Amino acid sequence: MHGGDGLPSARWEAELARVEALSERELQVFGLLGDGFSNRGIAARLQVTERTVKAHVAGILTKLEVESRLQVGLVSQAHHLMYESTVSNDSNMIDD
Repeated sequence: MHGGDGLPSARWEAELARVEALSERELQVFGLLGDGFSNRGIAARLQVTERTVKAHVAGILTKLEVESRLQVGLVSQAHHLMYESTVSNDSNMIDD
């Protein structure tokens, strides 16, 4: 999944570009899939039915143009590595 530079490989470039097409709720499901949650776990976390989660997963598969939830999870991990990990959440940093 990573190239020689430590970043996710270009394999997911097209899919990563399509993440912008996801709705706010689909983005939540997308992130939880990347974290390894099952449909049941996502449903509990978001307080929706499993059927609703399945509908969101189907929408994500279509919008990202991937074939499986495993691929969604891999794209989610690549997205997290490339975009969400660039912002530091360290509140202990002291500016001298």
